[in-house]
Amino acid sequence: MRELTGEEATALMGRCNWATICTVTAAGLPYAVEATPFTMDEYICFMINPRGGTWTNLQHSDRVLLKYTLAAADLSFWAGVSCFGRGDFLKDEAALREGWRLLGEVMGTDYSRAAETFARCQERTPLFRVRVEEVTGRCSGPKGESLRLP
Repeated sequence: MRELTGEEATALMGRCNWATICTVTAAGLPYAVEATPFTMDEYICFMINPRGGTWTNLQHSDRVLLKYTLAAADLSFWAGVSCFGRGDFLKDEAALREGWRLLGEVMGTDYSRAAETFARCQERTPLFRVRVEEVTGRCSGPKGESLRLP
């Protein structure tokens, strides 16, 4: 087992279609949801429920952990990346439309209808973004060996 380099962590994150968004409730309990990540500017972004637990938890703490993992079915290989940062929901209409477009690129889907629907809603937005402050990662590979992603 060894630590990942920054380059390896970035490569692993680029391969993952899902990440776990971890926050903490006001009572101090862990809370997690899974969503498809995409990058926009210097942020890791997601489209998630703008009325859900993540939004509620951010009202008392904007601290967020994003967890990315990959593993072989037989567990002969595993790797994980943790991104620590601060999150918020962005209400900017142009950014929201761009977010749906970028998510569509990742998913191979046209989200223009969703973009139109959410652009009309000014109360809350599903565009959740995280400014990453620290990245750590580990893998099952031995020291000195290059990471080979499955």
